[in-house]
Amino acid sequence: MRNAHHRTDLMTVDAFVVGKLFLPRYRFPNLAKALRSAFSLPRRARLVALLVPRRFWYRTALYLSRLQGIVMERFRGGNAKLTEALMLDHWLRELTFSGAFPIPMRVVETEWLAQRELKIARLFCWTHLPLIEMPLRAMLRLNFPPFVMVAQPGKIVGANKDEFLAPGLQERIPAIPVGADVLTKVRGILREGGSVACLADARMGGPLLPHVMRIAARMGARLVFQWAERQPNGDILVTFIDAPRPLCENAEAIRENLEYLRMANRRVLDLLGLPPGSPE
Repeated sequence: MRNAHHRTDLMTVDAFVVGKLFLPRYRFPNLAKALRSAFSLPRRARLVALLVPRRFWYRTALYLSRLQGIVMERFRGGNAKLTEALMLDHWLRELTFSGAFPIPMRVVETEWLAQRELKIARLFCWTHLPLIEMPLRAMLRLNFPPFVMVAQPGKIVGANKDEFLAPGLQERIPAIPVGADVLTKVRGILREGGSVACLADARMGGPLLPHVMRIAARMGARLVFQWAERQPNGDILVTFIDAPRPLCENAEAIRENLEYLRMANRRVLDLLGLPPGSPE
């Protein structure tokens, strides 16, 4: 996900700086290419996992993502806040491939949490924003009833390509890829009383789509909103609440739910310095 200042791959910012700062008077295209490969995020994450005690992985990821934000702003004229937020997600994902690790997290206590064990179909929904995968960790830690994640094919892992990573956990979540038949699969899961987690937009800052809410309404599923926010000290605050109109009983109810999402989405994008209509 990129805006106009993020067309350069965020995960090669370090390689760019090394090449420009330490070799300012020379041009070595082959060396630059080698640096990009040597400094790829998966390799750096494996190095961090090897050298840093597991209990410090999250704080290390937080520090490195902040550093990358500063680098992007200072040397590329980019958006430091957005870079930092996106890079933290990237770091947490790559470190998770190396094993489980602690992440300081707190879940907001809402009345809904007391009913999470009820065996009813639910649609967990939010938008493409930083830390959106963090509620998945909370759902597993709080022993939510089993659910299925809808995800882009490139984010799905496992030998059978049917699993999704929860940040910092070894447990994997059953996943189905976005595709032509994804709504049919979601309908089937909800019809059988299962739960699904998905996003209501196709990309960060993109239009919100009502299709999955309409399916939830037809299947009698309850709509739950979930999101995560990073606190000033770096800790993660996760919230689960019923949508304003959780049963999506008619077109007006769906519009109200989408408007809630739109306002919340815009608030976060404004904080990240991504104005409306910015290209990614």
